[in-house]
Amino acid sequence: MLAASAAPAHAQPAIHQPPFGSNPVFREEAQAAPGHEVIVADLHLPPNAMGEAHWHEWEEYLYVLGGSAVLDIDGMEPRELGPGESFVIPRRTVHTPRAGADGIRAIVIRVHDAGDPVSVPAAERMPLP
Repeated sequence: MLAASAAPAHAQPAIHQPPFGSNPVFREEAQAAPGHEVIVADLHLPPNAMGEAHWHEWEEYLYVLGGSAVLDIDGMEPRELGPGESFVIPRRTVHTPRAGADGIRAIVIRVHDAGDPVSVPAAERMPLP
């Protein structure tokens, strides 16, 4: 049985605030898929911040916790995502991370072949499929 708390019912728990940037949470081999690893990052960007254009060998999964993300993905219309929304960035698709007017806090998940780089600058050619 849980004891009643002295905190008001509307009180929010303290939440870790990482520095600005893509903060690695973990990068571990996936036991269910030998030769692959799961990469998770806590993305925290200030208002209107823009990263470098890049791509990944595999899909990238984005879940917005707070603020907003503007998705600039080659071949697609820009799209804004807000808290609670998610999007799968297709593999081998050049994209540019951009925070909305209030910044962004998001979780980013990738599954890669073990040893693959986390991301590749857009200027570097993609290998043939």
